[in-house]
Amino acid sequence: MLLRRHIGIIFLIHSVTVGMGLMLAWLLHFDFTLPNLGLLLSAAPILVVIRWAAMFCCNLTHGYWRHTGIGDLKDLLEAILLGSLGFLAFLRVLCGVDSFPLSIYILEAMLAFLLLAGLRVGTRIALQKRESRCSGAPIPVLIVGAGSAAVLLLQVLKAKNYLAIALVDDDPVKWETKLCGVPVLGPVDQLPVLVQRLAVREILIAIPSATGAQMLRITDFCGRAGVPFRAVPSLPDLVDGKVTISEFRDVNLDDLLRREPVRLESESVYARLCGRVVMVTGAAGSIGSELCKQIVRCQPKKLVCVDQAETPLFNLQQSMLSGSNVETVFLVTDITDTKQMRQQLMEHGVRVIFHAAAYKHVPMTEENPYEVLKNNVFGLLNFVETAQECHCEDFLLISSDKAVKPSSLMGCTKRLGEMIVSSRDPSRMRCLSVRFGNVLGSQGSVVPLFLEQIRTRRCVTVTHPEMTRYFMTTSEAVSLVLQAFTVGEHGNILVLDMGDPVRILDLAQTLIRMSGKEDQVGIVYSGMRPGEKLFEELFYDSEVRLPTVLPKVMRAETKLPGLLDLHRRLFELEMVANSRSGDLIRSKIKQIIPEYQWERPVATPLWPTVEMFPGRAGAEAFARAKVQAPIGMSSVPRALQTPIPAPEA
Repeated sequence: MLLRRHIGIIFLIHSVTVGMGLMLAWLLHFDFTLPNLGLLLSAAPILVVIRWAAMFCCNLTHGYWRHTGIGDLKDLLEAILLGSLGFLAFLRVLCGVDSFPLSIYILEAMLAFLLLAGLRVGTRIALQKRESRCSGAPIPVLIVGAGSAAVLLLQVLKAKNYLAIALVDDDPVKWETKLCGVPVLGPVDQLPVLVQRLAVREILIAIPSATGAQMLRITDFCGRAGVPFRAVPSLPDLVDGKVTISEFRDVNLDDLLRREPVRLESESVYARLCGRVVMVTGAAGSIGSELCKQIVRCQPKKLVCVDQAETPLFNLQQSMLSGSNVETVFLVTDITDTKQMRQQLMEHGVRVIFHAAAYKHVPMTEENPYEVLKNNVFGLLNFVETAQECHCEDFLLISSDKAVKPSSLMGCTKRLGEMIVSSRDPSRMRCLSVRFGNVLGSQGSVVPLFLEQIRTRRCVTVTHPEMTRYFMTTSEAVSLVLQAFTVGEHGNILVLDMGDPVRILDLAQTLIRMSGKEDQVGIVYSGMRPGEKLFEELFYDSEVRLPTVLPKVMRAETKLPGLLDLHRRLFELEMVANSRSGDLIRSKIKQIIPEYQWERPVATPLWPTVEMFPGRAGAEAFARAKVQAPIGMSSVPRALQTPIPAPEA
């Protein structure tokens, strides 16, 4: 009954609208007089029926006009043309009526389209205004980008109670034009001025194809504008159908890089891993867990995940339970337990090993020299020999840029690991290592700590304003590891071209801007810690940089100690390590690695200070956060007297 009533109302509305169009066309043709009124009145019902039938054929009789768009107007135009042809054929051919003026057919069709389209668009506008009144005032936003993604975004903003005030785009051809009725006011660098002038509350970035460097520039200007900002999904996600254009995302870790992210060459990796038994040590860590997830996609015969941390390994197991038919084994064990590792290697028939099990935190390793040597050096040495005895075919070690001219024990252990792997007998197991920089978002890295400090509105701690690091995302790190596995030869040390180093201070400022808390969070300089350097390097001065078949991967060629000589030195180091004397251990390591900067680097004397973002922090906020003396003294504000751990660079 309701459906019939609904169709009846829609038919009545269409009939009145079509009749009005015919009457107006007749008046226009006859200078607003009504000659042959009988002909007009007899033709009107025929036209109404024919128009309704044409709209029925084009599925336009539903009356659901809330989301009327270009597609609906195209269908309406098709229905009008079809109905006009039917009306003309009926009167002229079937009825033989020649007195009906030809111009009226054209005028009526034009007026019918305008009236019916206006009815639909007007209904949509009225409903949206009513919804906006019910949901409150819309949020004024400014859109970065004036391309196809912006067009799609504008179509869904009103449904999400947003009001697009303006757009910005670096293409000067688009300036002073309008996109879907919204003006394009200028380039991206005008963001701060426009946000203040137009009272914008949020910025939406509608450039899904933007590179990392472009996104960094855009987010820099967004940060200066001082309002929250988000981005539409990336093009791959849109194409794959994982998300829609209306699903905004926070600017992610990829956007913090000053270069294009490295992508995985999946075909070559698949060819090398498919059908083989693979072991990943340190599988519960940031790199290890991502390695496991990507290796599973290559359809190995079996994947053995090893870690001594039970809870993180359990979490990895839960995340990998669905979506894969690859047999996966999770082992809670220590790689320094040689007997247990030998048993597992033989039992599962492991042929490929990705070794990611290592202590990595610089301050902790500085305070525990014996434990870091036991795990990262002697554990690795025994594990490599055991793997070779158990007929493993490939062994890949994950190293670090801290292995270059190391200033910390962690960096020294990574360099010793490179020596151990590269000095192996080339006739048996293929051994290689991969050297890369800091991993954005990994456990204990600088970004999660910064984000936690920002979330709790604490001051973000930066050790030194000039400290820089090479950065990559976890997916990039794993991509490098897997690609190195396919192209590396025995003894190779492969290095990723990671672009320019990023200043830690710039990274902290970007994260604060992304959070929209510039007026609430400051930056504290806490001073450098033992083992830290102002900047990292990717190569030794003595190393020759050689290209590989992959443009983003280089090879470091250098002369290293022979196997027997290295084993003799490591045996002496183990004897010294048993003394638990940090000074003796460091002294012996320096004999093996002359480049080791054992003397602690002298940092530029810095009292801890707080930098607030200019123009954003009011006098009250600045006074609340400002530090004028070392932490712990009475002149420090109470909120800052609790020690804040400095981030791991």
